[in-house]
Amino acid sequence: MYYPGVRSGLRSGPRAWLLSFLAFFLTFGAWCFAAPYDAPPDEVQHSIRAAGVASFDPGQIFARPAVVPDAFGNPGMGAYQRVPAGMDEHAVCFGNHQKQPANCSPGIQGGPIEEVSTSAGRYNPLYYFVVGPPLRWFPNWGGLVAARLISSAICAALLASAFVCLLRWSRFGLAAATMLTVTTPMLAHLAGGINPNSVEISAGIALFAAGIPLLLDPPDFRKRGHITLMGISAVLLLSLRSAGPAWLAFGLFALLVPLRWKWLKEWFSLTRTKWWIVGVVVAGLASVAWIIGMKTGELVVPPGGPDDIKVGEAIAMYADDWWLYVIGMIGVAGWFDTFLWTPFYLLWISVVCGLIALGAIFTDWATRWRYAVFFVGGVVLPGYLQVSQVNLVGFITLGRYMMPLLCGLPLLAAWMLERENRGQKELFDARRTRTLTRAYVVLLVPIHLVMLVFAMVRWQRGLSPNAGIGWFNPLAGQWHPPTGSVLPLLLMVAGLVWTGWLFLKVPHEEWAPGEVEPAAEPAKRPDPAGGPAHVPQQRADGDGSPILRQSGVNMEWPASPLPEADGAPSSR
Repeated sequence: MYYPGVRSGLRSGPRAWLLSFLAFFLTFGAWCFAAPYDAPPDEVQHSIRAAGVASFDPGQIFARPAVVPDAFGNPGMGAYQRVPAGMDEHAVCFGNHQKQPANCSPGIQGGPIEEVSTSAGRYNPLYYFVVGPPLRWFPNWGGLVAARLISSAICAALLASAFVCLLRWSRFGLAAATMLTVTTPMLAHLAGGINPNSVEISAGIALFAAGIPLLLDPPDFRKRGHITLMGISAVLLLSLRSAGPAWLAFGLFALLVPLRWKWLKEWFSLTRTKWWIVGVVVAGLASVAWIIGMKTGELVVPPGGPDDIKVGEAIAMYADDWWLYVIGMIGVAGWFDTFLWTPFYLLWISVVCGLIALGAIFTDWATRWRYAVFFVGGVVLPGYLQVSQVNLVGFITLGRYMMPLLCGLPLLAAWMLERENRGQKELFDARRTRTLTRAYVVLLVPIHLVMLVFAMVRWQRGLSPNAGIGWFNPLAGQWHPPTGSVLPLLLMVAGLVWTGWLFLKVPHEEWAPGEVEPAAEPAKRPDPAGGPAHVPQQRADGDGSPILRQSGVNMEWPASPLPEADGAPSSR
């Protein structure tokens, strides 16, 4: 029998949150100082949109939809924004040209306010309200870095909240350690640029980190904070990109079905739950209204008319591109033109796929059903949209677009693998989880530094596919960030060392050292509320100080101890 709430090594929620926030923020911040303007994916498009929204002019926020040219002059849907003209500096001179360093581009500049086109002109303004002011007020390197750091901080805050949720409620710490598998170098690269996709992915991770303990275990009033994190994540997913409502729908469907009505009734008795449901519904209606009103799904027929690719051919091409989608989730820098060596990708794939495969083999059919929902939402649905529109837009689907939903798969697998299944002992106990966590730290964390070095070398001196090891010197080359090339390397090393230390501190013992596990039927005391009896037990935190935890929780109970939580009457 598992007693939730007994465990947590970094016991203090605020302390654990702050430590994890700094670890993620340092790692993401390295990219903020390393990348040239428009080197991160679509940064010019999003920066122009952000500067326009930051004018707080309704005509810019609700910019009139128009056909606009992209970086290469091809027509597409977007809008015009009134921003400093120097912001319209696409990195076409070195983007997709691996051997060309970034010194050919002038970078971000100011200039007179003019009408500037952007393919992101129809995007929901929520993200741009936050990151836009530095770009509007200081259209230079300083303003760009400040905006990037704001975006990084948002992502780090969401991931820190996710980490704390899993740290407190992961049985042996496996789910908390699995955060390393979904916080990929690709996410770090996106978080260090101007792109709402980074916040969308972080919100997806936070949604599942809060939702899995909340909905797949019996209710416990100490998880009320998970409701808030789920609400924030849901609002962000609904608002940031037009695919967000689909990601949220499939994610909630996977966690809620099969329905546990008694558990849901307990949670719905909380005032907090009711308010967040209202907030998410309002955000969903607003998102749908924005998508329809701004015509974000409208496409433009390419010059010369649509292509003539048959449906069967398109399906085969989509399936055959699986490698590009997978490595796009792990890490491809720049304009999808800076690849790591294949063994780094295979290493990450082996770790994640091994975890997911074990989850499919050693858990129950309900978990396998949830796997199927994730697959349909994260792979089949994007494939259908891609195949149905291939003659208009070509093959534009990227792995990072699928991450907000697919990040839930390894988290779900880890959660279930440290649970008993039909009376069988859990596959991962404390000892095995500790070993696996150390392997994650040793195998995955250094790949973040590898990708940063690859990207810096590519931008500073160009990168040939046949470049030898001696070419990978991030301090040499024709282009360097205005703040220097040493700073991002120091930030990355500091962030990764901190991250490694943090995850190695994830506790793995369900019971404190030297303590005898209570019997299957613990002593009971009268409960004036009439609910299941609970025995307070004393556990030691990481520093040896006692903390009071609630134990004696039956995994099959029909109701939960939520007496008058948030002012709501008990459901008993």
